[in-house]
Amino acid sequence: MTDEMVVCERCGVTFLWTIEEQRTGSAGAKSPLFCMGCAFLLPAARQQRGLVKWYSPRKKYGFISPRSGADLFTHRSNFRDVGRLRPGDLVEFSVVESAKGTEAIDVRLLSRPRKAENL
Repeated sequence: MTDEMVVCERCGVTFLWTIEEQRTGSAGAKSPLFCMGCAFLLPAARQQRGLVKWYSPRKKYGFISPRSGADLFTHRSNFRDVGRLRPGDLVEFSVVESAKGTEAIDVRLLSRPRKAENL
């Protein structure tokens, strides 16, 4: 076990998760659960986060832009607890290789962008 650097995707804070914190943290946790800067829930193990780039409710598929790498295809059948996605939505997902290529599955909505206020 060693100290680990963690970066929050929401606020950009980088913090050190020390050996002592790892030992006193949640049983079996492989990473901290919350950001030390904004207290935002960090991604679960083997999960990634990204923004919805495009989604067609009629075609029931779209694309997610992960933090790094190429855009990922996703289909409505891979959504958890959300009926449809909108461009700009922050989502959490797993990545798998399918017959059609790399795909986002177990897609879960984390937040929607705020609407611009008329000033």
